[in-house]
Amino acid sequence: MRILIANDLHGRSSAAGVAVRLAEGLAARGHAVALLATVQDPAAARRFRENGVDVRLAATPPYPLRWRAWRSLDNPAGTAALLAAADEFAPAVVHVHNLHLHLGYAALGAVRARGVPTILHVHDIMPVCHQKMFCHLDERLVPGEPVRYRNGPVKCALCVRGRYNPLRNRTIRRVLWQDVSRLVAVSDEMGAALAQNGLPRATTIWNGLAPERAVPADSRATEALRARLGLAGRPVVFYGGRLDRLKGGLELVRAMEIVRRRVPRAVLLTVGEALPGFAEELSALAERLGMHDLLISAGWLSGEELSAAYALADVVASPSLCFESFGLVNLEAMAAGRPVVASHWGGPADVVVDGETGFLVNPLDVPLLAGGLTAILLSPELGARLGAAGRLRALQRFSLDAQVEASLALYRSMGLPVDDPGVSGAA
Repeated sequence: MRILIANDLHGRSSAAGVAVRLAEGLAARGHAVALLATVQDPAAARRFRENGVDVRLAATPPYPLRWRAWRSLDNPAGTAALLAAADEFAPAVVHVHNLHLHLGYAALGAVRARGVPTILHVHDIMPVCHQKMFCHLDERLVPGEPVRYRNGPVKCALCVRGRYNPLRNRTIRRVLWQDVSRLVAVSDEMGAALAQNGLPRATTIWNGLAPERAVPADSRATEALRARLGLAGRPVVFYGGRLDRLKGGLELVRAMEIVRRRVPRAVLLTVGEALPGFAEELSALAERLGMHDLLISAGWLSGEELSAAYALADVVASPSLCFESFGLVNLEAMAAGRPVVASHWGGPADVVVDGETGFLVNPLDVPLLAGGLTAILLSPELGARLGAAGRLRALQRFSLDAQVEASLALYRSMGLPVDDPGVSGAA
């Protein structure tokens, strides 16, 4: 079967990685797969074949992101790029992942008008929120209790102010009801949030683990990274991904002040790129709390070095304040056999089993966050038990094969010729 997968970006974003891995997984099953993504530098536009996938990078002009609430509804350049790929490749289905930066929601209707079934695979809360729905988090919320994710125009207008588009959410609802054959969410909590805000019922397809993340880290690489970062003999709390205030970094530093009362040599290892000024804000807070040696920054890591960073951690913390759609950091940590202390807010509740593979906490409850970290750091046996259970769950429930199978099952439910050898094969 011919499948066109599309995503706003190609590169450093979790949704982009998921889209690429899914495309490659489908190609490995014998399907003809093309992948469309946008670039904003015309010189970067190109076409190439990689791991069985026909990759097309199409140029769409950049624009000030403050206009995203308008441009994401109808970006003519994005629509043209998706239509051009669909017309040339002639897919049986167009499976779109993120589109709220450069492809645009109008592209869905344009493809559907060609008579091609469309799927929108939602990777974050943007279809119902101008931001990341951090305004709903409350210190009174208790992990395990139902959460109300319902948005409202007054709340949104007060949140984003001059960037508020009063027609945005209404337009998106209309498009998703009229122009999308199936809606996919990456977690049950994401599906619940979409439904509470008037969107169609979504099928949950969990993100698949990157195959390289399932392989245990090389011990020599781990010890080399430990030596390079000066972590010998130090209990390590790992904090990874995009580093900004909405990921709970400040709350984590405050929690570490409590942790250090019982684990004085503990350090916080940050892995990833920080938004401008946030690294300095973290450092200033640590200094004010008397922890000048708390933060160890590894910067952006990938491949073997990222595996090594997970391996040298005693516990992985992801205390996001914003709505996490899934939480790939948690999954990667579990695959590495590391226990996790994660926010209960959103998709991590699909991934982390509280008390079995780690702990789910309200990140605004700093003592509770600190308590989970301290319990694991003080008990290697507890950390090993949680880590082993997490690795087993990651490999059994969140493999790339499981994601590919779930996607093929969705295609079959749409009446698509998934199993007809006459419509599959190389492009």
